[in-house]
Amino acid sequence: MLKNPNFSLKIGVFLSIIIMVCGMWLIHYDIQSQTLTLLSQQNKINQFYLDDFKKIQSNVIRTLADNGEIQTYIDDNNSEAIKLLYHCLKADSQIMQIRLIGLNGDERIRFDRRRDGTLYKTPINELQNKSDRPYFKQFVSLPKNSVGFSDFDLNIEHGKIDIPFNPTLRLGIPVYKDGKKQALIVINYYMQEWITHLLQYNHSHFYLVDNEGYFLIHPDPQWAWSRYQSDKKKAPDFFHQSLEYFSPLLNEEYRWVNSNTIAFSFDLYGKKLLALYQPEVSPNEILTRRLIQFGSIILVSLLLIVAPMVRIIRLNARRIEEEKNKNERMVLHHSRLDAMGNMIAVIEHQWRQPLNSIGLIMQDLVSAFHHQELTKEYFAESQKNVMHQLQFMSQTLDTFRDFFYTQKNQHECNLLHVVHEISQLCDMQFKTLGIILEIRCKNKTGEMYPVDQEKHPEIFNLSTHSTEIKHILLNLISNAKEALNQLQISQSSKHIIITLSAENNILCIDVTDFAGGIDPSIADKIFTPYFTTKKSGTGLGLYIAKTLTEYFMQGQLSYTTDTKEGWSTFHLMIPK
Repeated sequence: MLKNPNFSLKIGVFLSIIIMVCGMWLIHYDIQSQTLTLLSQQNKINQFYLDDFKKIQSNVIRTLADNGEIQTYIDDNNSEAIKLLYHCLKADSQIMQIRLIGLNGDERIRFDRRRDGTLYKTPINELQNKSDRPYFKQFVSLPKNSVGFSDFDLNIEHGKIDIPFNPTLRLGIPVYKDGKKQALIVINYYMQEWITHLLQYNHSHFYLVDNEGYFLIHPDPQWAWSRYQSDKKKAPDFFHQSLEYFSPLLNEEYRWVNSNTIAFSFDLYGKKLLALYQPEVSPNEILTRRLIQFGSIILVSLLLIVAPMVRIIRLNARRIEEEKNKNERMVLHHSRLDAMGNMIAVIEHQWRQPLNSIGLIMQDLVSAFHHQELTKEYFAESQKNVMHQLQFMSQTLDTFRDFFYTQKNQHECNLLHVVHEISQLCDMQFKTLGIILEIRCKNKTGEMYPVDQEKHPEIFNLSTHSTEIKHILLNLISNAKEALNQLQISQSSKHIIITLSAENNILCIDVTDFAGGIDPSIADKIFTPYFTTKKSGTGLGLYIAKTLTEYFMQGQLSYTTDTKEGWSTFHLMIPK
């Protein structure tokens, strides 16, 4: 037993100091780790948002390059090509300029969207030669069907930068006719809306820095595009750090620029930039608050020091969890944009046939008119056929609108109808790819039969979010389609089976493909966010599907696979 009370007091003070130091370190480490996790997830969401823009706009410009009217304009200057470019500009408010440029750099057609929103066709005598511009030299060397992206920069006209600054990103693609490169289509996108999104909707202050240390994006307009400002200040001047803190990073790497700022690699269409994030409430401020609370508790009672530490950490965890939930909602929003991209591809296949039919009918009418064979009866019959095709296209748009109509509350629906809608949407695309989509039902004894032979369709009634079921199924079917399309297999093996069954109060949907099965080495990772085996994949598809299933419908999403037999099945189970 210790007889010296002063010694006991010293031991108590020493232990208290040790506990306080350990507690400070634990709180500091916890705050730094959680801040890093949040900002890393935010950076991935921003990258996903940009990649989604790239995917959608690449499809648009490829469609223009493949259009026959554009290819015909190269020889005969037809007005239909001019109308097509005009309506493309009119339809998308993000496009500030669209041009057809010859291989010598001369602009042949040019439409602009002025700052007041009006559209303007540049007269022939005002068209410019762009052969000396870096983006032209980049785009003119592109191979067929390749889309090029310029540097993210300010718009330049007649050798001068637009004032006020006009952030611009250019997309370019060569136009081929009869196997030869004839011209370029170049679209300028007004990127201020994207910058505003990054500055306003991030849960932190956002900075984008180029490889030389100049700011491209900055919350303070006086620092934005610092290369073009009179004082040409760089990131080291703003953060008071050496230039080495702003050197490029590899993917998944990060760097603490200072105690409140983290830098991540940011891929802007092939160019590695540096994205910097500062939380609205800095980690140091959070740490100070926590330490004040912690120190007060230590002073009040050394005996209760552990309990306040746990309480502080839990408060931190709850706050981080709330922030993660916000980010998850943002991910769900971007998943809808990705689903919309898939749906646009479906509409393209759905519309191709009626558009071809209308074109043939119009050619036939012109021929009949020139040969004086155009009778009232023939004209009326042609009109009827055109209206039939237009009605089909209108119905496709209605289906597209219904597919993305979101109902906030659960509502009554029938699973057979939901699956039927998905089947109709994918029908034309699957026929083009040679994929067979089979829908069938399974009774309680395990017997399989075609879905149209179901005698009691009411057993598939349920109260749920039908839009979310559509998103999940479209995701699973799209994954199966892509897997089949990548394999060199026989036409008969390109087969996807959807099986519906009802047991007690659970409805089941099985989606089976025969694309080789799931590799055991990645089987436990397929539902992990940002894990992907595709070159252009986001790694969010199955993660989103599982989140929707469990969060919105209190259901389950699982899978079984057999690599020897070459099949895999995803099981979606939803309570009624």
